[in-house]
Amino acid sequence: MKENWRIYNKSYGNTQHKLGIPAVLAKILVNRMEEEEIPGFMEKEGPLTDPLRMKDMEKAVTIILDHVGKGSPVMVIGDYDVDGMSSSTILGQALRSLGAKVRIRIPDRVEDGYGIRPYMVEECAKEGISLILTCDNGIREFEAARKAKELGITLIVTDHHEIEKGEEGDLLPEAAAVVNPHRSDDEYPFAMLCGAGVAYQLARALCARAEFPESPDWIGYAALGTVCDVMPLLGENRKIVYRGLKQWNQNPPRAIRALMKVGGVEKLDVYTFGFVIGPMINSGGRLEQQQKYIDILLEEDPVQAEKMANRLYELNRLRQKMTEKGIEEGIAEVEKTPGDRVLVVYLPDLHESLAGLVAGRIKEKYQRPVFVLTGRAEGVKGSGRSIPAYDMFAHMNRVSECFSRYGGHPMAAGLSMEESRIPKLRALLNDQCGLEEEDLVPLIHIDMEMPLRYANEGMADLLEVLEPYGTANPKPLFAQRGVKLLRLFWMGQQKKAARLLFADGEGDVYECVCFRLQALKECIEEGAGQGMWNRLDQGEALTEGVGVDICYQIGWNFYKGRKKLQRIVTNIRCSFPKP
Repeated sequence: MKENWRIYNKSYGNTQHKLGIPAVLAKILVNRMEEEEIPGFMEKEGPLTDPLRMKDMEKAVTIILDHVGKGSPVMVIGDYDVDGMSSSTILGQALRSLGAKVRIRIPDRVEDGYGIRPYMVEECAKEGISLILTCDNGIREFEAARKAKELGITLIVTDHHEIEKGEEGDLLPEAAAVVNPHRSDDEYPFAMLCGAGVAYQLARALCARAEFPESPDWIGYAALGTVCDVMPLLGENRKIVYRGLKQWNQNPPRAIRALMKVGGVEKLDVYTFGFVIGPMINSGGRLEQQQKYIDILLEEDPVQAEKMANRLYELNRLRQKMTEKGIEEGIAEVEKTPGDRVLVVYLPDLHESLAGLVAGRIKEKYQRPVFVLTGRAEGVKGSGRSIPAYDMFAHMNRVSECFSRYGGHPMAAGLSMEESRIPKLRALLNDQCGLEEEDLVPLIHIDMEMPLRYANEGMADLLEVLEPYGTANPKPLFAQRGVKLLRLFWMGQQKKAARLLFADGEGDVYECVCFRLQALKECIEEGAGQGMWNRLDQGEALTEGVGVDICYQIGWNFYKGRKKLQRIVTNIRCSFPKP
């Protein structure tokens, strides 16, 4: 696949001199932020903002402690994703530690959908619940808020999602307190907390007011929610994730320890949160009901934790198989309409919880905006995933007549619609997309050119100061032109990765790992001729080598208690294609 490689060309000498840091760090940092932001970025161990600075936090704390003091029952209504489960765990444990009679409800993804619903409020009224506390949802649930007011139930909304705007400003639900750092009247200095981040700040405020120590586990759950909800790892999020990982690597909760064991995780980091622990927790909500798992996260029973981990591991494996099947079927559908720049893929038999995952993978393959639609009997539901050049939500607004319900943001969306409107949706989206050919070419941002000889243990240690990496703070990407690929060795029985040997201009040889095998195949066949890839698979060597340009990352790999330097080739192209 064609890619545009761009090397950042920002001046960094002044930053290096002013802050007294190595040139490579100064170069990477000025690529990502303004000079005045760098000192704050580097202080990842600094204190978090006083939670009482958040609008309505004082109200929420007062109301909650008043209900707890009276012995009034409290219901926490969360969400079925990792952020919602993390939020619910934090608030559930915090309230229980304060002596509250608390229950937690996790909506079912299929039967309930997202967020607090009016019928949930009615059920709380029948059960004698006097206080409902939402987490990771509620900011747009106006009907449920009105129902709570009608039934005399106190409602506190804690959320982090964007707030709908009206002519006179924020449109907020009628609740006793609305805690959301996105409020336009909120002076809290960091708005990009996830739901678990907001819940953690509320838990801190409750404990401070009640003079009760907070659990060290809570910041770990806040970190898990932050990573899995793909929040920017800057500002307060960076501090939360850094401290949460540090705490859990020293002493993880029993449930997390059990998930680490079945997932083969030795050391927690952003990757294992996002691609091992998070997907296992998410699989409970995708294929079963998360309600059965929230109590296990709360109770910390080792036997139940082990049972939960084993079940979630199996569910995640099943989810992976179902997702792969959906991707294959989706690709087959895409190939039927090769000219489309916005892909609308209808897979009626795909489990609706997998639509977003399938859309994301198809988007990666074709570098086009993708809508994956599923369901038939009770109407079609779908999820969309986009590319930087296409504001998905804005374009959906232009064709809103196609949907019965929809929502989202520039890079992702969800929708409901009638099956009969799918052809119209596909036609309108493509007619109005405005995408040029250049928009469909991935843009690779490279921090700097750096020969492989500098990608050593000392450099890996130096770059650790920039961790944790993630959204808005990606792992540094380096490049070297004109190295020679000498050998390829398969890794693992399924051959999903390859170990590569490169030689630089001075004849020194360096080992790297590559997971992007399709790009590697295209490069080798361009440089060494068609069929060479198959001959390599049969054990043949590259007799003359292939001249290539590479983008790579470096860091430490932990395996079976050992720490080893690892260079990962993320992008590769032919330098000297064979005539």
